[in-house]
Amino acid sequence: MGVVFLKILFFLFVLLSIVSLGFGIYTHDVIIISIGILFVFAAIIITLELKQLHSGPFRRD
Repeated sequence: MGVVFLKILFFLFVLLSIVSLGFGIYTHDVIIISIGILFVFAAIIITLELKQLHSGPFRRD
């Protein structure tokens, strides 16, 4: 996957997690809060993937 695509996906997941957590807390709905937490985990995984891509010895610039 391209680095630009992963960065766009990262910001999308961060935005969705903020919206989902905010709406879940506002409505006191545990399901929506848990979906927001899953979006946070997805953003963390994408961050780790970007870190791995940048540290690869055979990386193309």
